[in-house]
Amino acid sequence: MTAPELRIRFLGGLGEIGRNAALISVDGQGVLVDFGVMFPKADMPGVDLVLPQLEALDDVELLGVFITHGHEDHIGGLPFLLARRHVPIWGSRTTLGFVRHRLDEYALGESELVALDDTGVVELGSFRVEAIPVTHSIPGALAYAVQTPAGLVLHTGDFKVDHTPLDGRHMGLARIAALGTNPGVRVLLSDSTNAEEEGWSPSEQMVGPALFDLFARFRDARITVACFSSHLHRIQQVAQLARAHGRRLALLGRSLQRNVSLGLELGLLDRDLFAHQVDAREVRERDPAQVCVLATGSQGERMAALHQLAFDPQRWFAVADHDVVVFSSDVIPGNESAVNLLVNQFTRLGATVVTSPRERVHVSGHAMREELALIVELARPEYFVPVHGEHRHLAAHAELARRTGVVRRGVILARDGAELVVGDDEAWLEETPWGEYLYVDGVVGDVSRGVLRERRDLSEEGVVVVSVTVSRDGRVIGEPQLTSVGWVHDERGDALLEEVCAVLLDALRAGPLADDDALRELIRQQVRLVIRERTKRRPLVVPMVTRVDGR
Repeated sequence: MTAPELRIRFLGGLGEIGRNAALISVDGQGVLVDFGVMFPKADMPGVDLVLPQLEALDDVELLGVFITHGHEDHIGGLPFLLARRHVPIWGSRTTLGFVRHRLDEYALGESELVALDDTGVVELGSFRVEAIPVTHSIPGALAYAVQTPAGLVLHTGDFKVDHTPLDGRHMGLARIAALGTNPGVRVLLSDSTNAEEEGWSPSEQMVGPALFDLFARFRDARITVACFSSHLHRIQQVAQLARAHGRRLALLGRSLQRNVSLGLELGLLDRDLFAHQVDAREVRERDPAQVCVLATGSQGERMAALHQLAFDPQRWFAVADHDVVVFSSDVIPGNESAVNLLVNQFTRLGATVVTSPRERVHVSGHAMREELALIVELARPEYFVPVHGEHRHLAAHAELARRTGVVRRGVILARDGAELVVGDDEAWLEETPWGEYLYVDGVVGDVSRGVLRERRDLSEEGVVVVSVTVSRDGRVIGEPQLTSVGWVHDERGDALLEEVCAVLLDALRAGPLADDDALRELIRQQVRLVIRERTKRRPLVVPMVTRVDGR
């Protein structure tokens, strides 16, 4: 009997950092693993968030969503998905705590959230989904083994192999090896973020000694540690060091305060360590050696606490030469400029700035090449598809998987919008329209590529507005009025605009002016031509035509 086709549709995360989502389906039924967001890049002016395509789920009976962990690039799209259709969400208790906070922001608190333990199993239609614990930079991360009528799909989510995890929760390597033998893994999908990095990722345990050294070295300084608000293990380590060195904690940032409350509620943080906090507004009144500030915004986000601390000394306290600012995180690709801005500003204020990897104040939550190879060797899949990373990360992971020699049928390099189809004897990729970005600019889907291109043109080249008055019978009345914004700023501007006006006036008097659309196009062409020849610039030209009764 011929087995049904297994389909895996990649909606995001293959070619960028973020927007992770994969739809696994057989015979029109499917489950979704993650539904995250990507934060806008520099060439996306005015965009708030970037989503996977919601319409990509409309042709499948979606049975449920399984969330690997609580980072925004895996859960951030859920409010938009749940506003469109009701579907149950599974994840670890910790992960669902982060999800619940996210949904509450959008008044979606009535959603069906179902907690899984580290060996939990869910039966949905013809699917059987098994949770497998993995170690990462956030507690409660899970991989999923999705048993379908067409074979087993193993999705690692984001992970690292930490043999000495702070919370004692080890990655389920033995279970992955067992699945690789029985029933066998049809398709392995594995995190590729650090596929270019040789060796093994260091344990989170390595950060503690480095931070301890800083606290001892700068015992008289005020110490501010910036990290991800979801990194509860890191927050716990900083809190322990603060108490050991006689410092009181101050928490800057709403997300940090909210996540600390969640960590306390779930028993992931030691309540005694956070029992005697200092209000952020009291920090300026205290001896610098007696406080430790924890802050969000290590990626340079303009609205985050660390950015406000750098540029608004009245908000909490003024950073000066008695301050040490520790960036306890790596820079996510694309955030380099924003982070450098903060580092320079704190240095300008006189603070000592400590970053990774100059000192081991951070370790990655993603597996490096030796760990990635280990997972491939344990799973021994028929097909391997690298996921979660830019194209260079995917390519490096694909090359590594081939070198292991254990992938039985093929290594497949896919991209956003591709759908992997696995038949009895072969697998292939089909293109879909679902790889395109879905932009959120207040309203979901209200921004197109054309709108973004116009916004970029405005920011880079400026705009020239051309007003022309024409009689009903097609005669030009008066002279065109030209106004430039963000284009020319010196004494040459007036002369250039006068030249443009003269050339345009000649063209208008020579051509037929009966049709408004043709008239607008004539204006665009003539103005662009002169400006390009004189300045090599390409401002956006906006023609405005007014018809009046003329004599």
